[in-house]
Amino acid sequence: MEPKELKVKIKRSFFDNYDRPLHLHPEFIKFEDKDLAKNSFTIFKSSDIKEFRYGIRWYRYYVVFGREYQFYIRSFNNEVLKIRFVTYFGRKKKEFNVLYENILNSLWDLYFRNQVDEFLNEFDKGESFQIGEVNINTEGVIIKVSGIIKQEIKLILWHNVRTHSYASYFSIYSFENSKEINKGYLYKEDWNTYVLYSVVRTILRNKNIEKY
Repeated sequence: MEPKELKVKIKRSFFDNYDRPLHLHPEFIKFEDKDLAKNSFTIFKSSDIKEFRYGIRWYRYYVVFGREYQFYIRSFNNEVLKIRFVTYFGRKKKEFNVLYENILNSLWDLYFRNQVDEFLNEFDKGESFQIGEVNINTEGVIIKVSGIIKQEIKLILWHNVRTHSYASYFSIYSFENSKEINKGYLYKEDWNTYVLYSVVRTILRNKNIEKY
């Protein structure tokens, strides 16, 4: 079954008095993110979409007084579409939580679930590929870890690859040397972490190394 499109309107903040249409369609993303009389929409074709990141930024001053919901979608020509909306002092928090989840689920189902399948097909063919900063090949995963002076490149063979999943990030580490060979990837800051999570864990599950 083809994923359904999503049409919503977003009021980005208390100071933005305009409800901006967002349209997630199997063939494109369209969002009125500009304040121009003409050409106020940013449009990405589905085939142009390369990666995304998402998360919630918390505003604190002794206590949490606001949150900003963030989605960043990047195209192959490095243009970035930003979808953000803010709530203060809990106003419409439940409504915005639902909106955030709906957008995330639609982005995944419409554009990025297919990416996972494509990467897994490449893996089955014996090809290597890059997701964010991680190289994945038939031998294992190649990650950058923090060294004393600079980052070091480390290959973790598949039988030694392990992962942890947390609310805000996903980590890959070496079973034999987890203290020195490990790396965390934030969903909010690192591109395509959700895709990385899905690809690596699917491969590990298929190899009976980790179960989920």
